[in-house]
Amino acid sequence: MNFFQNNLTLYNFFILFFVLLMILTYKFNIQKAYWLWIFYFILFLVCATSYLPKYLVKKHENKNKNSIINQNLIDKSKTYYLHVLGAGYSLEKRLSATKQLSDVTLTRLIEAIRISKFLPNYIIVSSGHSNLGLESQASVVKRAAIELGTSEENIEMLTTPSNTAEEVSAFVNRFGTNKNVIVISDALHLPRAIMLYKKNGIDAIPAPTNFKVKQGINDYNGLTLPSISSMDLMNEYLREQLKYLKDSREWGVFSME
Repeated sequence: MNFFQNNLTLYNFFILFFVLLMILTYKFNIQKAYWLWIFYFILFLVCATSYLPKYLVKKHENKNKNSIINQNLIDKSKTYYLHVLGAGYSLEKRLSATKQLSDVTLTRLIEAIRISKFLPNYIIVSSGHSNLGLESQASVVKRAAIELGTSEENIEMLTTPSNTAEEVSAFVNRFGTNKNVIVISDALHLPRAIMLYKKNGIDAIPAPTNFKVKQGINDYNGLTLPSISSMDLMNEYLREQLKYLKDSREWGVFSME
């Protein structure tokens, strides 16, 4: 499963399919490969034009879109843990912490800080490791949160996780299952994170951001010509589905330390 997640992109699939069709056409004849060529081009058009990729992504993102946090529905007498899931960073020392974060991670952090503004009691939890033994992603997120005005006393770090399942595991092992958790992540990614939390005994509140498909009156979501952006969108959707399948099967309830 890990091999397919990391290597079987749509680009590789279509290249391999094309090479295979060329070999079959050369070895046999064009008549025998005729229907395979038609199938190839139809499949390419379906994945590379925007309608189906946007439809699938929108449907997946909408699992949490109606859960966008309404401050009037939050019990403000409780303490909430705002778990900001990691999505990349760079340790370029000439840059401030906010600039060291990837655009995706920074947007997630900004959403967490926005939510924290109407919570009297909250803890922002940053997570993410460093695979080179350097400063962790969790640490850079913490520094960025401080730069954006969050008090250091309101921030906790989980510095060991390298993926979503490990982020949830680290949270449960550190804080237990009796906390009120708000999970901040991309709308496309959030259903998997919420599923992992639920499997570990926490009914977390989703806080989606970074929507891939938006439905404003000025947004066009109809059919387009084939494009790299549409292929990228379909590829992201398929990869997320593979990861959801993998995590739903592999990860049970984590034991507490």
